[in-house]
Parts: sequence; structure tokens; C-alpha cells
Amino acid sequence: MMEHSFIERWMSNGFKKFGRIIAKQPHAFLFVSLLVAGGLGAGLYFIDNENSIETLYTPDNGAGKAERAYIQEHFPINDSEHFLPSRLITSGRYAAIIVRGCGNLADNVLHEAVVNATVSLHKSITQIETEDRLNFTSVCAKWESECVVTGLDFLDYVAAQVPNVTVRYPLQDRIFSGAVLGGVTLEDGTDTVERATALKLIYHLRSSHEEDDASSEAWERAFLSYMATFSAEFIDVSWSTSRSLETEISDLTISSVPTLAAYTGSILMAFAVLSCLMIDPVRSKPFLGMVGVLGAGMAVLATIGLMSYCGIKFNTLVAAMPFLVIGVGVDNMFILLAAWRKTNPWDSVQERSANTYAEAGVSITITTLTNALAFAVGAITSFPGVRVFCMYSGIAIVFAYLFQLNFFGACMIYDGYREKQNRHFLTCMAVPLPSKDDQSGCCQQSCCVGDAKAGVELDGKDHNDHLIMLFFKKYYGPFMTNVWVKVAVMVVFLGYLGVAIWGCVQLREGVQLSKLAGDASYVARFLEQDDRYFSEYDIRVAVVVKEELDYWGPDVQDRVENMLARFEDTAFTCGKNESESWLRDFLAYKDMICLNPFLPPLNPANKTSFIECLRGRFLEIPEFSRYAFDILFNENGTEIIASRFFVQTKQIDGTLKEKNMMINMRDLASDASVEAIVYHPAFVYYDQYTAILPNTLQNLGIATAAMLVVSLILMPHPINAVWVTLAIASICTGVLGFMTLWAVNLDSVSMINIIMCIGFSVDFSAHIVYSFVTAEESGRDARAVHALYSLGVPILQGSLSTILGIAALSTAPSYGFRTFFKTVFLVIVFGLVHGIVFLPVMLSCLGPQGAVNLKENRSDEAQAGHFNTSNHNAEDGGNVVLQDVKVRIQKNNENPLMTVSMKIWLDHLKDENLQKGENLQKNKGTTESQLNLTANPEMGVSMEQIKIVPQ
Repeated sequence: MMEHSFIERWMSNGFKKFGRIIAKQPHAFLFVSLLVAGGLGAGLYFIDNENSIETLYTPDNGAGKAERAYIQEHFPINDSEHFLPSRLITSGRYAAIIVRGCGNLADNVLHEAVVNATVSLHKSITQIETEDRLNFTSVCAKWESECVVTGLDFLDYVAAQVPNVTVRYPLQDRIFSGAVLGGVTLEDGTDTVERATALKLIYHLRSSHEEDDASSEAWERAFLSYMATFSAEFIDVSWSTSRSLETEISDLTISSVPTLAAYTGSILMAFAVLSCLMIDPVRSKPFLGMVGVLGAGMAVLATIGLMSYCGIKFNTLVAAMPFLVIGVGVDNMFILLAAWRKTNPWDSVQERSANTYAEAGVSITITTLTNALAFAVGAITSFPGVRVFCMYSGIAIVFAYLFQLNFFGACMIYDGYREKQNRHFLTCMAVPLPSKDDQSGCCQQSCCVGDAKAGVELDGKDHNDHLIMLFFKKYYGPFMTNVWVKVAVMVVFLGYLGVAIWGCVQLREGVQLSKLAGDASYVARFLEQDDRYFSEYDIRVAVVVKEELDYWGPDVQDRVENMLARFEDTAFTCGKNESESWLRDFLAYKDMICLNPFLPPLNPANKTSFIECLRGRFLEIPEFSRYAFDILFNENGTEIIASRFFVQTKQIDGTLKEKNMMINMRDLASDASVEAIVYHPAFVYYDQYTAILPNTLQNLGIATAAMLVVSLILMPHPINAVWVTLAIASICTGVLGFMTLWAVNLDSVSMINIIMCIGFSVDFSAHIVYSFVTAEESGRDARAVHALYSLGVPILQGSLSTILGIAALSTAPSYGFRTFFKTVFLVIVFGLVHGIVFLPVMLSCLGPQGAVNLKENRSDEAQAGHFNTSNHNAEDGGNVVLQDVKVRIQKNNENPLMTVSMKIWLDHLKDENLQKGENLQKNKGTTESQLNLTANPEMGVSMEQIKIVPQ
């Protein structure tokens, strides 16, 4: 099995060269980065919003949309003359109110005072006018010249009976009171209403034509303005319109996001600055922390501008993207800074930059690639809102990566030169080197003196590391490698998996629309009351027979009746009394109608007579005229090519029942003895319940496979790709399980975060695994400690930065933002725990034994007999600096790389150093000794150019 990756080595060498290039020309990289960000950011001028709930939260290929297309083609609606609420194809235009009594009348909406106040409110609503002097009558949907108001016939009936009101439920004569009264209590053993809590009225508006839709929208705005100022003594009213939810979500985003973004930016800026502070004023880099946050913000700006140029609309889901990307972008900064701290401060800035990029470049490239791949997989989902979010986020992640490498990298070079010149991070003034008395005194503690090389040997060892790095190295790492700690961690891990799997079993799918509005919104209040009081008798589902049948035949009539009976005999539907069937009513009255003694007799068992009696007599009766829109005849009216019936649902009070009811209806339609479909406008939204889990599992599967392939290509040891994949599976399981326990459903918002979960899982696991397998220490425990020492701090900082980036969303007055916070929080916490607890322990037990040598061409250099002469730059005057030349000679002196000339020269160096050791110790780091030796042709360099750096 290969112990290293050719691609990984090639990338590391490439980043090393890139580090040298950016160190030579930081101005160019800085200028180009600002130019790109500004140029793309100008695209904000073209930004456009998409607020449609259907577009954002329903699948493209949902069965409800296909069913709706069939209904629109075969049973079109005319809302100017023949509008029926039960025959709606879309939700249409409307305004609605829910009336409750106040005070002592809170549970008695049928009280005389409440009824009279409701009648008065209704009259006021019908008189509302737009700026163009259009009132309700001018824009209302009509049935035979009368405006249609659902519940008005019931209100008129009740108003005529006050104060002694007697109402039956759910049917009052031919009035369906179940759709109008809510919170009903019946008298024992009867269908008579004892008391009711709420009454609902729906004012239907025209929208079939563009002009009608614009007028109706204007009236909706006037209605909202009136209701916002309405008050009454005896009634409490909640209200909504057909576009209220979309408008409120959009307004909430506009009003909340700037405040939340300002809070997030401030917190992240402060965190980044504090994370980059050190006691030594030379090694402190607070301004780089600010630059890292700025670079991530530039990525967000560039992304939104680019997508606006491309005409891809911004939406409310994308509004959460900046919080995520800024947090993730800061992660890359911490990785780069951690790599810079590990470089040798005695080296030149160019060499430190090269080593920094070689160390961190591959790691952040892997994580950026996996994050971008995860979002690319999410972009193939059938949910448009999720798809657009993933497009924005994937591009933003790439921009954040590029800006951190270029913009932040250039700034890091400037700071590196400051550090090289021993200048203060705040004033950029040169500071004195600490003396022996200052090193632990208050002058050093007060940041008056500093030295980037303090405590660092010439070979770069014994770094003056960050305190938390030392904590991971000296305390946390050794603690985690104790046997009893490993056992405890394994037990905790198994317990975590058990709870997560149990939570996955309890998974709930979909989100109720009532949760999408702001908590204090008027529409949220309306939807909450609608769900609470009017779920007993819910939607009326259309059962559509698509095939041409001989309805005059007794066998066909039996088949249709049996089919309807099956729909009426479920846990989700009422019986035949609440259903609507033109065939059932026609057969009930056929003798009276077809054999009318005042008209020519017709035989309903005969095709021609059946059609003539149905069309010419039955449908002409006003009581049955509505059925004319449920029967589709052929062009000459001699055949029935399609027809529809309606069944009433009941007790649909939650997403699970909505899903199960729709699935049950569709199953009955597919099993029917005739070709049939079922439809209601709400099915378009209910489709999210059936599509969300398959889409999520599909995305998880594809993304995990992609992560495995990427890891196999880029990780130094193939077996570690398996470790990364297992970490992904574990974290995703934990997020799915625990989000359910945290009252979060699997919906479009959480689905986004499950997709992100894959990328973040790779972030945490890949860094640790990469550091573990490339460590030079011997033994699993030592390399686990090295991995924690090397990357524990940036992983911890990255986790905290991401959590701080989305922390503001936890206070947002919106279910969507809070869900985003909860799921991202779970992803980050579980990723962090896997990165610094589970994975190090498991790798220390089961990881590969041997270390992987990834240093650039070391073996080639050794075979060529060359010394490491890395510092040959302008700062050293072109001389070759031999820093800590150490050649280990075997006891038998059989080192194949040792030549006679090298042996003589090294012996001479040893004698020279022994003679001058006392002087070198006094002038450490400030004096040099020059050997004037004859040129040695086997060394490949002139002895006059060899400069000894004292130790």
C-alpha cells in the first residue's frame, strides 16, 4: 500500500513555490484581491430577490405540481364568474380573519356581542378602498355575480338567530360549519354546538388575469393597513393575506440581517484579534486577525455580486450564508497563522512564507475542496431554495479560500517583515531586545520589549509557542493517550452513537408554514390560531378520474362508488355526508329529474339519455350547478372524458399527519380500479415531506462518496481516507439524531446544514488525520500528541469562530434562522469533539504505525550528498548559511554519504567551534565566524562562501 500521495507532494511543492512568489510581490496580490472584490461587489446593483414560498420550499419534481398542471388544463377556474373555494387550483388571492371574543367572551364566539361586532367588521372590510378607489366588490372573486366570502353564509345564519343561536357541527343544513367554526365543544351525544372559540372568514379575490392580480394585491395592502389599526371592544382579530407570509419573511430578513451581521462581525473581529494576541509585542498579530475577517467578508461581497451579475436571485435562505462563510473563512486564517508560528523565525520572510504555505496550503485546499464539493452535491437537489443556497455558499467558500491565500497572505508577508525587523505590532516602531532581567519582569509583560526569536534555537526547535499549543502538547495530549482515558472515550463514543441512532429513528420531516414567519408577526399569530382551531375539518381533496368511463353503466357506477367509499373510509377523512359527488347526487335524483312528468322521459341507463339528462336537466338546477365544473365533456358533449369528486379530511394537525394523509390518498388513487389522481393546492407544499428525506440521503451518499475519492487522492495514506469517511458518517448521524431531540425537523433549512455537515466533518477530521500521518514522531501516541499540538489550536479557534459567526442567529425572531443556528451548532460541536477527542484516541489505538515523510525531495538531496542550505537569499548577502550542520556518523564509520573531504571539514569545524565556543555563547545570534578555507570541489561550494551561524 502506498504510504504517500504523489498529488499531495506535488501540491505541497507548488504551495512552497507560491509562498516564495507572494513574499516577493505582496503588493500585486493585495491590489488584485481588492480589485476583484470591488469589481464583483459592484454586481450588488443588479441584485434581485426571490421570496416565493413555493419556489423556495417545494421540490421541482413534486407530484403535486404535475397534478396541478393536469387540473389547470382540464378543470380551469374562472374567478370572475364561476369561483368556488373548494375548486381552487392554487392558493389564489385572499384576505382572511379569525375572530375571537375578548375577556369573559374568549370562548364564546357565538355570543350576541361578538356576532354583532363581527358583522360590523365584515361591513367595514368590504368598504376598504385602494388608492385607486377600488373596494372589495371591485376585486372580489365571484360566483354568479356575487362576491365569494367563505363563512359569510354561516355568519348571516348566526346573525339572524342571535341572541338564541343554535348551530350544528360540522353541517348546518347545507352550510359546512366545520370550515368556519373553530375550538368547538358539542353538547353531550349530539351535533349541537355548546360553545365555539373562533370564527373564520376568507375574502377571495380575483387573480386569473394580470390586471386583476395587480388590483387584488393593492386591495390586500389596503386591507393590511386597515387591520393594523383596527381595535374593538368585544372581539380580538388576527388576520393574514395570500402574500403575507412571503412579505413578512422578506421584511424580517431585511430588518434582521444587517443588525445580526453587525453583531457577528464585531464579535468575530474581537475574537480574531484576541486569538492573535501574545505577550510578545513582536510576535502578536492582532491586525492579521482583523484582516482575516475582512477577507472572509470580501468573499461574501464578491459572491453575491457575481451571482447578481449572473441573474441568480438572492433569497431568504441565502441570507444565512454570510454568517457561515465568514466563520469558515476565518478558519483558514487560523490554519495559516498556526503554520507561520511553526516556521523558524531565524529564516528569511520568503523562506517562512514558503514553509507556511507548504504546511497549510494542502490542508486548507483539501477542506475547501471538500466543502465546495459538498455544496456542489447540494446544488443538484430538487429544492430550488436549497439549490441556490448551495450555489452561493459553494462559490463563497472558494472565494474565501482564494482571498485568504492571496489577500490575507499578502498582509501576512507585510507583518512578517515587521516581525523580522523586531517592530511593535501597534506602533511599528523598533523595540529593544529583552535582557536577562527583562525576560520575566514587568517590562516584558507590559509589551515594551520583544524578540521573535526568543526561546528558539537556530534549527527552529523549541518554539515560543502559543500557550494553548503548549497546553495541547504538554497536558491534554499526554492525558488523552492514557489507557484508561482511551477506554472512557470509547465508551462515551458508543453512548453518543446509541443516542444519535435513537434520535434518527424519531426523525420528523418537513416544516409547517406557520413557523416560517417572525415570532411577533401578525401572520405568525394568524397561522398559529388557524392550526390550533381549524384542524378538525381540514382541506377538501379532489379525486379526479382521468379516463373516459361509461358512467351510465351500473358496473361503472359501482366501481366509482366503491372507489369513493375507500377514500371516505380512512383515518384521515370524513364519511359520505361531507363528500361531494356529482354522480351520487345525480343517481339519487335521476328518477325525479329524468322521468319528470312535465318533460319528455329519459332513460338514465341509456348513454344518450344519460348524457342529455345530466347536461340538460341536472346541471341546470341551481343547487347542482356547481357540478358543471366537475365534469369534462368532449367537444360535442357526447362523452365524459374526465370528472372529479371531493372528500373531506379531518384532524390533520401536524406535519406527520399531513404527510401520511397525502401518501394515503395517493396510494388509494394508484390502487383504484379506474385511472385516478388526487389533488389539493396544499399538496404542492406537502410534497416536501416525501422528498426531503430521499433528497437528503441522496446528497449524503453522493457527497460522502466524493469525499472518500478526494481523500484517497490527496491523503498521504489511503487507510486514512477511510478514517475521514467514518468520521463523516459519525458526525452526520449525530447531527440528524440530536437535532431531532432538539425539536428540529428535517426540512429545507436543516437539509442545508446536513449537506454542510459533510464538508465540516472533513475539515475537522482531515486536519487531524493529515497531521497524524505526516508526523515524524515514532509511535501512535506520540503522533497523536503531535497532531493535537499542531492543529488543536486552529481547530479550536475555527470552531469557536464559526459558532460565534452564527451565534447571533440564535436570537433571531425566526424559526428558519434559529434552525440554522441549531444545526450548524451541532455540526461544529460534534466536529470539534471528533477532531480533538474521538479521532486522536482512535488513531492512537488503530492508526498506521509508520510516519510518512513528505518533505520536499529530502531523499533526493541526501542521495546527492548535499547539505541543507536553504537560506540563500538577499538578506544573507548571497552566502550559504550552514545552520546547525549535524551529520550522524555510525560507530563503524560506514556512512555511505560521508566522503573523506567532508570528514576532514567537519572535524575542522568541530575544533574551530570548541576554540571559539566561549565567545560564541556570549554573542549568540549577533556575531559570526568566517572560515577561510581552501575550496573543496566535492562540497560544491567555495569555502570562502561558507558562513558559520553560531549556536
